[in-house]
Formats: sequence, structure tokens, C-alpha cells
Amino acid sequence: MSRYQLGIDVGGTFTDAFMVDLQSGETRRTKVLTTPEDQSLGTVRAIEALGISPTDVEVFCHGSTVGINALLERKGAAIGLICTEGTRDQLDMGRLRRPYGDNLYDPTWTRPHLARPIVPRRHVREVSERLLADGSVYVELDDDQVRREVEFLKAEGVEAIAVCLLHAHVNDAHERRIVDIIGESFPGAYVQSSAVRPVVGEYARTLAVVIDAYTGPLIQRYLRKLEQRLADLGYEGDVLMMQMNGGVRTITQTAEHFPAYVIQSGPVAGVLGAQYYAGEMSGSGNVICMDIGGTSTDIGLVTDAQAKMTENWEFEFNLPLGAPAVDVRSFGAGGGSIIAIDEMGTLKVGPESAGAMPGPACYGRGGTAPALTDAYVGLGIVQPARFVAGGMNLDRDAAMAALVEVGDRVGLDPQELAAGAMEMVNAQIEGELRNFAFEAALDLREYSLLAYGGAGPIHAAAVAERAGMREAIIPFFPGGFSALGMVHAPLKVEHAQSVLETVDSVGPERLAEIFDELERRAVADLESQHVDRDEIRFERAIYGMYSGQSFENRLVLPETGSGASVDAASIAAWKESFHAFYDRIYGYSAPEMEIVAVTAALVGLGPQRKIPLLEMEAPPERGADVTVPVCLDGRETRELPLVDRAALDGASVVEGPAIIDDGLSTILVIEGWNATVDRHGNIHLRASETAEALAGNAASEAVQPA
Repeated sequence: MSRYQLGIDVGGTFTDAFMVDLQSGETRRTKVLTTPEDQSLGTVRAIEALGISPTDVEVFCHGSTVGINALLERKGAAIGLICTEGTRDQLDMGRLRRPYGDNLYDPTWTRPHLARPIVPRRHVREVSERLLADGSVYVELDDDQVRREVEFLKAEGVEAIAVCLLHAHVNDAHERRIVDIIGESFPGAYVQSSAVRPVVGEYARTLAVVIDAYTGPLIQRYLRKLEQRLADLGYEGDVLMMQMNGGVRTITQTAEHFPAYVIQSGPVAGVLGAQYYAGEMSGSGNVICMDIGGTSTDIGLVTDAQAKMTENWEFEFNLPLGAPAVDVRSFGAGGGSIIAIDEMGTLKVGPESAGAMPGPACYGRGGTAPALTDAYVGLGIVQPARFVAGGMNLDRDAAMAALVEVGDRVGLDPQELAAGAMEMVNAQIEGELRNFAFEAALDLREYSLLAYGGAGPIHAAAVAERAGMREAIIPFFPGGFSALGMVHAPLKVEHAQSVLETVDSVGPERLAEIFDELERRAVADLESQHVDRDEIRFERAIYGMYSGQSFENRLVLPETGSGASVDAASIAAWKESFHAFYDRIYGYSAPEMEIVAVTAALVGLGPQRKIPLLEMEAPPERGADVTVPVCLDGRETRELPLVDRAALDGASVVEGPAIIDDGLSTILVIEGWNATVDRHGNIHLRASETAEALAGNAASEAVQPA
């Protein structure tokens, strides 16, 4: 009888696994090196490391970096794009946006798609056809021209073709005809059209189609290989792939519908786990996520136990996914980030990463450039014999030699270089957190920092202190928290339809018709993934903007008590919430202006899976803490306590500076801070005076008369 619920997250350096025994509630965790040559191999090794048989797995949730790696490295499929005549340069023009900062006035700055094209301009092919904004045909499609362009792309050796025509979100007849012609002339080609996201916004819609065509063939091949490996081991159930919207889809639906929707699955799963933690264990429900892995740092936001969503997730500046996603910001700062000297002689950390192969110098796998992990080892923060619960014995001599080679070029000894690299990363993360907070109009002092990933707990206290945050929380399984988040994810689909009328003119009856049709599609979608109709929950939203604006915001419609999907009362309440949202985010509102309903969207959700919360038991007798030599400031080496996390309980207080060994990660308690443990095994890092004040308040409240 199947009994396990399993989540496996493939990262740039490590593959993390989290398992729940559905009968006993037992949880297990593990971490193995990622196998970049074939990520499915590392996935199978993670299952073996858990000591379970795939035949006993009931629910298997998974995330992979195949797609995002292909995008960032520009190693996707060779693709072509068929577009409406006159729109060939749309991707290269990039909406004429420029980034703020030094590039704003730089005449030599090159737009991202021009600098590193996903589709070479030679393979962007125009066809004669034109639809008007209402979907009516102005110029008929030239079938013979389409055939010539398909033959050209076939001769050029493309593997996939993206099809995106002007106003096809209103009328997709021409796109469907082109897809048919491709099937006749180029059988076997991977084809994606704007049916994947049929909404207004030509640039974002085109990019959604292009990104999927570029990554889809690679993701499909990976999914087929993974399915075969699991089948060979006896697994017969579904693999549920983590989606960018914070839900999962079956592997079959993922491969057939929108493979690119999994490109940032791991970081999204981490934020989903944070949402669960915020709802179950955080007093305020407000946390900022900081996931530092081997390749990148990913940050996300949870307010009132709800993850922040975005319609404008970009994998690079002005290159959006074109679909709703959990808002995760990523940048190149992780344990594998290479410490180097740039052409100006300035120290830098990342964005280049040593990855899993060859990895940091201390891995002993051929890497010679120092990485951030080498800095941890060189300073004594990470103990070589304890790395990955003793599964890897790191080479400190190799780490020091790599640090010396770079340090000598700028007149720094290896530990000064290592401490400086860590401080640079702390400052960079603080800056990114402040930017995120500013855009979301929130006060960091009202949020806790939830730190996870293999390296997140090392930087947690220092970043929280720099940012003025009240505390940093280290969850029970920081090294594989994203894998835990996947186990919690529900099956989730979203269907949308553009409206482009004022809310008042479209009216509740027409909106109800639109939402009823979207509900029908969502139910069919989820039922095809084995979800019972009675278990499906819905969330309805309208993307709105004031008349005359060119950008919209998504706001959820309140539940109607009338039994209809939408009624006049729910529309009126939505309009009030729209004005309030504008006032909070932008500092103004305009109730006198008409609101345009740009798009109606409906989310369908399957049952939410629960993660058993760890309840602390009496730990084994805690002996005397060992001490290890650590040089936190790069100058003075001190003997600091090295504490085993498994020996801590609710009465434990670890005064900084100290190191707590989690087995699969390391927690650094800095000077002036301390660590305590809650009843669920989470570690709370707070400035000592803050912790003392909180303890005093709790004691005072405990003795108040009833």
C-alpha cells in the first residue's frame, strides 16, 4: 500500500528531497549532488538516499532547473517565430524600456533580446494576415506563404516553432490554421501558439509563446526520461510538476500544455512552503523569504500568509514569462558563486557559479576558482567533515589555496578575502530586500526573515540586522525547504479571457457569463488530472486599470452570497477594493474615473495537502558544546561553540557568536544575537536585547490576572 508523500527539488548544485509518511507522520530529508548531465539521475539518487521504494510513494511532487538553465545560458532549442507582417522587430524593440541606473543614459546599452537573442532575427518570419482589435479579419491568411516560411525554417534546422499573431487572443482562427500547416509540412516539430495564454498584451504574449517553444522540447525530453527511470523502479503514479503559479500539474498535462511554466519551480515551491509556515507558525503571517542555494539567492514575499503574485515575472530585464507567477526575485549569489577580481581590479562575487561540477575548490572535483563555499570553509563557519551530514568531506587546503590565489592580487590574506566576500553578499541581499519592500510598499520592520537553502541560515542574522528586521527564522528543514513546499502544493490551473471594457459597461451579467465559461474550462482541466468536482475551489479575479492607463493590477473578487459567480454587490465591493489598493500602493486613487476590466481570470484549486508539523520531543542529553576556530571578521580567530541542532529544545538559548550544525546546513549566530527554538523545531534568531524584551513581555503577560 502506497504511503509516502515525496517532494524533490533539483537545484543548481544540490538535489533536495523531503518525505512524509502518510501513516505515521514521520518526515525525512536528504540532499545529494545534482547531476547536471542528466538531472533525472540525481532525482533517483535522492529517492535511494531516503531509503524508500518508489513503489510505496503515493504523491510525488517535483521541480527541475532544466528550463531556467536553458534560458539563462541560451542553450534552448533552435526555434523560429511566425508573426504578423509588420511585427517582426517586437522582441528586439522590447517595449522601448530601459533599466534604471547606469544604463539609463548609456548610448551603448543593448536591449536584452538583441544582445542574446532567443530567436535569431533570421528565424523570425512574417506572414501576410491581419485581424482588427475586435477579432474581425482585415487581411486573410496566405496559406502558401505560410508553407514557404515553414519550409524555410525546416531547412534552417529549427526544432520548434512559435506562432503568435496580432489580436489572436480574440480570434485564433489564423493561428490554428498555421499550426495545422506546420503539422502537414513539418511533422514532429514542437509547436506552441498563443492559445497557451490568450490575453491582451502582444509583447508579453509573444514572449510566453517563444519561451515555451525555446524550453519546451528540453523539458519534455527530461520529463520523458524521468518517467522512464521511475517506471523502471516500479513507480506507477503521477509525477506532479511544480508550476510558477504556486500549484502543481500532472507530468502529462505539463508536457502537453505549457512546459515553460516549470522553469522557476524550486524557488516558487520555497515561497509556497513559507506561505504554509506563515499561516501555521508565524504570529503575524508576514515573512520575507531568503533562499540561498548553490547558484542563486531567491527572495519572495508572504503577507497575511499569502504569497505575493505578479504578472510581470522576468527571468532577465524586460523579458517576462507572460503568465501569472509567484513573485520570486533571483540574482547570482549562492554558495557556488565565484569570488573574482573584475577588469577594474575590484572584488566581486558571482553571478558566475561553480555549480555542482566542478563545484567550489573545496569539493575536490576539479574546481580551482574560489567560491563562497570556500569562504565559509576558510573562515571555519562550515566544518569540512560535517558537510551534508558527513556525506562529503570538504578540502580546506584546496579552499585556502584558491582564496590565496585571488587574495594575492588585491593584497588581502585569504581570510580577509573570505570575510569581505561574505559582507559583499550580505550587502547585496539587503539591497535587494529593500528594493522589493519599496516596490511592495511594506515596512521591513513588520516582517520576519525566513531563511533557507543550504547557505541561507549562514547569512540570515547578518542580513536581518542590516535590514532592521525583527528576527530571522530558520525552519526545521532549511537545506531542502523548497522540496517541503512542493509537498504542500495543490493542483492548480488558471484560465483567462480578455475583456477590455469598463467594469460598468460590461456589467455583472456579462462578467458572470465569462466566469462561468472559465469555470467550465477549469473543471475540465482539473478533472482530467483526477480531481473530483466536489473538491475544486475557485478564485475569481479581474485585472483592472483606470481609464487611460497602460498597466493593470490583479484584484480578487469577493465571494458572492447570491449563488452566482458574480453579482452587482461583488462588483461594487471589487471597485472599492481597487481604489483602496491604488491608494495604498501608489499613494492616490481616483474614484471619479472609470475602471477598465482588462482581463477576467479564474483559478481552480484541488485539495490542499497538509504537512505534519514537527512537535518537539525531549532531545538527547546535551553534552558540553565543542568549540572550533572561526574567523568571522577576517582578522581574529576565536574558539566558538559548535552546537548540534538535534540537541536543542524549547529551553535552549544559544548566545552568539556561535555555530549551530543542522546536518544539511549551517546556522551562524552572530555577535549580539541569540538563538531559541520553538515547539515546532524552528530556530529564531534575534538581537539579544530584542529577545530579552520579548521574553520579559511574555513573562509579564503570564502573571496578569484573568
